[in-house]
Amino acid sequence: MFSYLLFSLFPILFALSLGWGIGKFTTSGFKQSLVSYITILVWLLLISIGFQFGAVLFDPQLGTKIIFQAIIYSTILVIVTYLILFKKDIQQQKDKKAFSDIIKPILECLVAIAMVVIGMILYMVLSKSINGEWLSTILLYILILLVGVDFSSIKLQSLTFNHFRVPFLTITALFISAYLTTFILDKSFVELMVLGSGFGWFSLSGPLVAKVMGTESGTFALICDLIREFYAIALLYLLGRKYPAPIIGICGATAMDSTLPFIKNNCTQLDVQIAIFSGFILTLLAPCFIILFSQLFYSFG
Repeated sequence: MFSYLLFSLFPILFALSLGWGIGKFTTSGFKQSLVSYITILVWLLLISIGFQFGAVLFDPQLGTKIIFQAIIYSTILVIVTYLILFKKDIQQQKDKKAFSDIIKPILECLVAIAMVVIGMILYMVLSKSINGEWLSTILLYILILLVGVDFSSIKLQSLTFNHFRVPFLTITALFISAYLTTFILDKSFVELMVLGSGFGWFSLSGPLVAKVMGTESGTFALICDLIREFYAIALLYLLGRKYPAPIIGICGATAMDSTLPFIKNNCTQLDVQIAIFSGFILTLLAPCFIILFSQLFYSFG
């Protein structure tokens, strides 16, 4: 488990550090030139995510029951996480928004959904031997490097209450969601804790849950976290600027990797720092929670 965690974290931290170093020791013009490619790369990443999503959604070996139940659970996780982290800014309520301010995030969200749909269509028409996960990984590391370049011009702030509030309440939301879902799905609280403990990190939760609880549970966890990431990206475009904390919570462990470029594009620089901290904490906890609750599942059911 430790080696898998180290293998996953090292390239992310290395890409961020390398980008920060490039930004610190290059001219502002060159830095801005690099950062300008973020939007295009984000679109390509969305297409590759759609390709991966298509591989899961259109797999004939997956039962529709597993997919349907995973969507229900991930939706409950997203709603509870949003509500528990929601904090209304009174000043924002007083400010009147122009029509362009309202329509812009909606259009950006529609563009993001369109990119994902394009990826799903490409999965259906292209060869199934194409490794969409490999392409996503390459694009992700390039994007994280560029986020590091942009990050180099930001003065790092000390840890605030919100740095700890986001991951703590995200974990709390998992417990509440698992309990509520027991009334809807025929699964125990402990089993649902295992299935939701990936915190959006589907590349970990799928294989690790499959290893400790079987293929069907691993498939459930993978779909659940994949849907959670899809929700997170859409909500970042729609609500990320106004309510960043609950959306960063929904991003979960992916806030420091796959959803980080989207957080950077839609939130403030302080929010990016909170996202990296929260994502790092949840990334460390995800495999521990999966193994811990799987042991409790076999011990108590």
